[in-house]
Amino acid sequence: MDNDLFTSICNGDIQSSIMLSTKIIFLYETIDVLENVYINICAYIGSFISLYDISKLTDIYSSLKNIIENEKLVIKDIYVIISKMCILCDIYNKHPNAKCGNMSIKVLKDKIAVQFNNNDLKLSHNGIMRFDGIIPPHDHENYVLAGKIIAIIIKTIKSTDDISVDDGDTLVDISNKLRHIIDYILRTKYKFETKFYSSDNDNAWFLWGVFSVLYKNEIFNDAFWLYNYEYKKKYRSKRVGILWSLPIISIYTHKCDISKGWNSKERNVIAKIEEISINLYNELRRKIIKENPDKFEKNKEAERDADKYDGLRYIINYVPVIDSSGGGGYSSQINAKTKDETRQISC
Repeated sequence: MDNDLFTSICNGDIQSSIMLSTKIIFLYETIDVLENVYINICAYIGSFISLYDISKLTDIYSSLKNIIENEKLVIKDIYVIISKMCILCDIYNKHPNAKCGNMSIKVLKDKIAVQFNNNDLKLSHNGIMRFDGIIPPHDHENYVLAGKIIAIIIKTIKSTDDISVDDGDTLVDISNKLRHIIDYILRTKYKFETKFYSSDNDNAWFLWGVFSVLYKNEIFNDAFWLYNYEYKKKYRSKRVGILWSLPIISIYTHKCDISKGWNSKERNVIAKIEEISINLYNELRRKIIKENPDKFEKNKEAERDADKYDGLRYIINYVPVIDSSGGGGYSSQINAKTKDETRQISC
């Protein structure tokens, strides 16, 4: 079902994506599936996001981090972030452009050859001190290369200093050039031993370290948090798109007016989803229970037999119910099976 959800969001199908997400919440015993799918979708969007739309993706990064950190799983927030992801995927589907990561390594190398062949590019003494925790030890085989890569990234970003946001095409070209540089490094076998991430010499951590030194704002913190969330090595290939978005974010950070955020039509769609979220949740809940009578009947029997104190701490058999206690709120509890806490669903 998680693959179906990923495909549905990539297709920009809001209705199907909301239905599948709700099914996963009801039928799975853990919310980890949703978290991983949404993070992977962020990475997928990062592979094609344009400078003009990057503020929409940073909004999704921030919202998703808040959803995962919140001990309550708020249905409205889930439906809204699905809608936002679908909107960006729909933009790409209607106006496709070359995705990062698809270019052959030879073509990619040719595109960034001018920067890498410039032997005058190197860090100053102050630069070396600034990136001390990122650059490998002096006797490391890639010590010089690390300094050169950092210098290339900085020079490329600074090349936008005197360019107006009115010259959007030039800024887009520079952001894509920087993305080619990052893509090339990630696809090489270069290893960098760093203090930033001492347990792994994967060049992805080296690049994260570079951007973490260059930028101390929440946008980059949110992106890194999502990439690193319950990280396993097997996640690298699916999450690398978040790294591909960093060059675009870095240019946007200096030229904020280039990306205006959600337009009026998109805001209307998002607002409508917020408005109908409670009714939609209840409708889908009834539909899912009706389609899975055996599962929910077994859950009811198990609940009657379970010790009430154990049940408060660890709800193995989850049955969504509407909380009829005051305030008009709608809530139910779901067991976050791989975590130490019980998570609550709210509308």
